[in-house]
Amino acid sequence: MNLFEIENNIVVFSPQALLITPFKNIWDADESEDKIVATQTLGFIYYMSDERSDFMYILDEEERMDQVKQFLDLPKNFKGNTKELVRARHFYEELSVTTSTKLLKSTRLVVQKISKFLDNIDMEERDMRSGKPIHDISKITASVQKIPSLVKALNEIEKEVIKEKALKAQSGNKEMAMFETTGM
Repeated sequence: MNLFEIENNIVVFSPQALLITPFKNIWDADESEDKIVATQTLGFIYYMSDERSDFMYILDEEERMDQVKQFLDLPKNFKGNTKELVRARHFYEELSVTTSTKLLKSTRLVVQKISKFLDNIDMEERDMRSGKPIHDISKITASVQKIPSLVKALNEIEKEVIKEKALKAQSGNKEMAMFETTGM
């Protein structure tokens, strides 16, 4: 479901998004005329939950939340983990799940694990009995040489998710012409 899109670098949401209870509750809670708080909150949901978000590379949720809050210029006291927001984000994530988004999420987790592993390698670490290095430098360099292909694969999956969402948006917004039939 394409409830949120980016147009001219601004998160916009479809009118049908406001018919869905978690999003309608956020909208209705903002009693201001300009609905800026509701708009920022819905933008927060997009940036935190949509696989097309520029912040999804940040896998640590707290860190991503801090970055999104700063990007959206949300107040310091903005709580991104209220029951209502968590429910709305979870609902949006459930609506957005596809095979390609599952693969993208899994691939990002693998890349994160590889990154943590490489960050924590101590090349000076030695086996206590033999005094030999614990880590085999040739295996590590061979692994590092494979990283560009892994990054390329990750980028390809991200592109496919974006294409898939765009395709669904086009087919979902299609109206039938007056004389088109539904296959009768």
